[in-house]
Amino acid sequence: MSVKGLFKSFFEPKKEVRILNHPRDLQIGDILKFRFTPQTEISNKRFRVDQINTYDYEDRKLTEFHLESDREEPLFITIDETDDVPFLSITRKIQRAMVEVLFDLDEFANVFDDEGHTQLNRKIEPEQLTNWTAEKYTQEIYAETGYFHKGDYRNQVVPESESEGDSFENYLLIDDTRQFVIEAEVYEGGETEVLVSIRRPLTDIEEMWPAEA
Repeated sequence: MSVKGLFKSFFEPKKEVRILNHPRDLQIGDILKFRFTPQTEISNKRFRVDQINTYDYEDRKLTEFHLESDREEPLFITIDETDDVPFLSITRKIQRAMVEVLFDLDEFANVFDDEGHTQLNRKIEPEQLTNWTAEKYTQEIYAETGYFHKGDYRNQVVPESESEGDSFENYLLIDDTRQFVIEAEVYEGGETEVLVSIRRPLTDIEEMWPAEA
């Protein structure tokens, strides 16, 4: 660079560097690293955020961060700040065959029929889900209406038109320690997704790096 060019660049405004202090502010391309956890799939591992979507309920809006990994099975996180103590939900989707391994299917069917009073007992914890499940769950949410929207709506209003989001009914069960969660999302037409989640402190995310870094 010439002396003139160097002199000119000295007075050009510096590009502002984004500071990433809280996981609620993650953007596509950002990197996060978990500290040591009992779950080997995430323990001490780094992930890149490659999608951001939104769950909209009557009393809350949750931003879902899709984490890119070399695993075929997707991994998601949400930051829930509706309680006094915010927490991190780390979620995996499981197939029907895995549901059948975990639970008696007749007992699991009661989740949708018993109006919120189901007790669900795990049969075994398969190796693929080591430290992701609990022995017993109690139903806490029955047929809560929600809408899934593709995209990030943290800084904009979620569309009010039902046609702009996928509506579903949410069924949620949680264990006595309130760390392990089973959810079922039943979409129009009967398509059902079953989710296994662990609730962890926000400090389980040890480090974060903005994409431009």
